[in-house]
Amino acid sequence: MSKTRYATMDRDDCEQYYWDEIAPAMRVEGRNPDAETPSYRWLNREYPGFVKHLKRSFDLSPGDFYDERGIPPEGDDDPSPFGFVDHDATREAVEDYLAELADRRGRAEATVSTRRSILRQYLRAYRQAHDADDLLSPLLDAAEQSAEMDRVADTFDVLRRRDDALTTLPAKQKYAQEVRQFYSHQLAFGPAQYDPTEKLEKRFGWDETPDWDNPSLDADQVRALYEAADAQDDRLLVVGVCGWGLRPSEVAALRDDQLPDSLDPSDDPYIEFGEGERKNGPGTVTMLAGLDVLRERLDTLTDREGWNGYLFPSSSAAAGHLTTETVRRRFKNIADDADVTVDGGTPTPKFGRRFWYTTYTRAVERVAERVSAVAREQGSSDASVVLRNYLSADERRKRRREEMREELEGLFADRDGGGAENEK
Repeated sequence: MSKTRYATMDRDDCEQYYWDEIAPAMRVEGRNPDAETPSYRWLNREYPGFVKHLKRSFDLSPGDFYDERGIPPEGDDDPSPFGFVDHDATREAVEDYLAELADRRGRAEATVSTRRSILRQYLRAYRQAHDADDLLSPLLDAAEQSAEMDRVADTFDVLRRRDDALTTLPAKQKYAQEVRQFYSHQLAFGPAQYDPTEKLEKRFGWDETPDWDNPSLDADQVRALYEAADAQDDRLLVVGVCGWGLRPSEVAALRDDQLPDSLDPSDDPYIEFGEGERKNGPGTVTMLAGLDVLRERLDTLTDREGWNGYLFPSSSAAAGHLTTETVRRRFKNIADDADVTVDGGTPTPKFGRRFWYTTYTRAVERVAERVSAVAREQGSSDASVVLRNYLSADERRKRRREEMREELEGLFADRDGGGAENEK
């Protein structure tokens, strides 16, 4: 039998190898590759060369590879995002918990969606680490606490290998807190005898006070990203994150029906978000940058047969558009191509979004400076008083937009002196 030459495989070859070799081996062991992925332990034991090749050649963990290639295929036969969970009680407990968040606590769909995504990742990582997805049974016996705390820590070790999930200290703390909310719910209202995430942050050294002076991209780096994005959709991705201040999940799910009929800059075109589509509720995002590439993208997609209306469509994803993880990964790939780093690391979309907020803050400060003389005449040392009390909301908005246009001019197109403003 000839030795497999992993080094010659590109991404498509890897996917073909997965279905030709790994999937049949899973079936022999009684697993269903059409509904689940193999555990990391099993894959690394049976196909260590494949795991090493993914990391060495593409900087992908197996989980990253599955997300990128849409493995397993998510059809409409099981609409539950937790259909891959074998343990019925665990699956029902997670789904009931998320339903209670939405129905009884009235959390926004964006908030519930974030927690749903994190719990999906956590359950997949738990199964990869332990070849099981029963989160509840160990919680019934207090004598199991130490062992289950170890299992949870091992699961977070798997998650830590996925850079997109856990990068900064605040992100690690937030991830741990989101998972803890589920376990706390089981302890308060379910059969659990203890919380296995207790002291998790201390165990990993995540119990420090995070440094909230977060770095961001600067204007030159944003321009470098845009210039390095060869594909039309990648250029639009950079605009969405850095020029419009959107979250990766909002970029991934952008639809043409959220856009106005006119994309003329003089009409102040904006993206409209409905109830449950945004973490901070319904609202609008004014698009004062990147309108050229947006028009080009719409022209391309309109001519595409069977287009589903998403600006980032995907035939392999169940939702019909790119996943949030894919948007994050593609942003990082663009940053690698542009040789852009922040604090020595490859920036993720949040650094681009911080650029937007930093730019917006500077614009507001400059508007305040320009009315400072009026503030002094009114006997106030705080120019924000004048902004709030002496300028109408429309006038404040207009002035901020003008400042943003000046800040962002030329970053995303030679002839589009755009900027952006995020407004509820």
